[in-house]
Amino acid sequence: MANPHLGEVPLIAGDATYKVSLSLNAMCELEDAFGRPLLEVIGDLQAAQADPKGLRITTIRMLVWGALQDHHPDIDLKRAGVIAGEAGLPIVMEAIIKAIHLAFPQAKAGTKPNPRKAPRG
Repeated sequence: MANPHLGEVPLIAGDATYKVSLSLNAMCELEDAFGRPLLEVIGDLQAAQADPKGLRITTIRMLVWGALQDHHPDIDLKRAGVIAGEAGLPIVMEAIIKAIHLAFPQAKAGTKPNPRKAPRG
């Protein structure tokens, strides 16, 4: 079962349930695969919510592949596409967007950053 406190989101495809998440390692894999910063790709997703004509399906498939890698490292890009097809694009997009929100949480109003200080000595 997916644990949202760990950034995990369930993705149901057919009779199977997968865990998607965007850990630091998954984000690095995606940046390498896309050849550009992940935040740029996320910006493309945000822009596509207003005008989906510019979003490539290969981008969605790549995001699904990357988000599966933490818990399902044996799944390759083609299998990720099959899973996305079985789940359906609306379900896939919902899971990916939830995983993005969990990976990049919004700061709560009124809170101040509390960075760790380097140890002395």
